[in-house]
Amino acid sequence: MSRKTGRPTVDDVAQLLRARTKDEFGNESGTFTAKTRPTAMQVDGHISTALALVCTRLPPLDVIDEELLDAVAGVVAYRAALRVEKSYFPEQVNADRSAYEQLRDEYLDDLAALVDAAAAGGSDQLASGDIAMIPVGSWTSIGRCVPVVVDDEL
Repeated sequence: MSRKTGRPTVDDVAQLLRARTKDEFGNESGTFTAKTRPTAMQVDGHISTALALVCTRLPPLDVIDEELLDAVAGVVAYRAALRVEKSYFPEQVNADRSAYEQLRDEYLDDLAALVDAAAAGGSDQLASGDIAMIPVGSWTSIGRCVPVVVDDEL
């Protein structure tokens, strides 16, 4: 994984989808190449989209704690793997003959942990932009006071 960018490699996605790294003869290559379906270039496109999607949940990568960049790359690799499964093997996903659901569960768990860690570890860096949050009450934040009527004569 790329320690400096948060972007996984095609090999990182292949580690999650090793059975999908078969060439035209059915031999498992262990990574995506020009001769696999999908190709390395196609998987790289899914990585770009997955990175954009995951980053919508995070602070900008240039301000995020550098120690989290490996985790970002790992979560992005899961998201890219999910996209590969759905786009190249939809019949297997629909027939529950794919690891899609297990990968999705792991992705969602890891994404939640990453978002929490980024929020906790990134607060010092994010505060440097002179931005503050102030809780503001409104009529919707006032608790309802409903009188209770007790009628003992019923």
